Amino acid sequence: MPRDGKTVAKSFRVNEKALEALQEEAKRQSISVNTLVNQLLLDYSEFGRYLHRVNALKLSRKTFGEILNTVSDDNLVKAAQSAGKSAPVALIASKYGNVNVSSVLGYIHDLSAYANLFEYYEKNENERWTITLMHELGPKWSTFLSAYLGEAFVSAGIQPVRDNVKVQNLLILVS
Repeated sequence: MPRDGKTVAKSFRVNEKALEALQEEAKRQSISVNTLVNQLLLDYSEFGRYLHRVNALKLSRKTFGEILNTVSDDNLVKAAQSAGKSAPVALIASKYGNVNVSSVLGYIHDLSAYANLFEYYEKNENERWTITLMHELGPKWSTFLSAYLGEAFVSAGIQPVRDNVKVQNLLILVS
């Protein structure tokens, strides 16, 4: 998660059960409660509050993978294209104000950093972006991401040059 910005001292009253859960989780992760609370607040402020606005669901990776594997490739692409025309646009507009290449790239980065959908890598050479998304959900997830994110780029007025769907990653080139 990003560590941008300075920190400020602020005190809050916290529910006792919530504090116990925070202390337990901080100990499990070998971090301070302060660090954990900062991570949670960043997660909410940078992404979670926007997901809440569009009624997003939280599913385990296993459950999501099972759902993916039951859908035919044709239906998966249709669903991805349909969702890609609305969900990214709503989230991008809500957070960034307008839909352009920069905000779509920010959205993809957010999906990696806060929704944990894939690992995100980008390279920019002379305004030609190479985006690599790595994950462990197999070829159907790569297919979905390709169609879904392709629609987000189209909404920004950009047609991805090509994408290369592989079993564990997706490579997108944007000029």
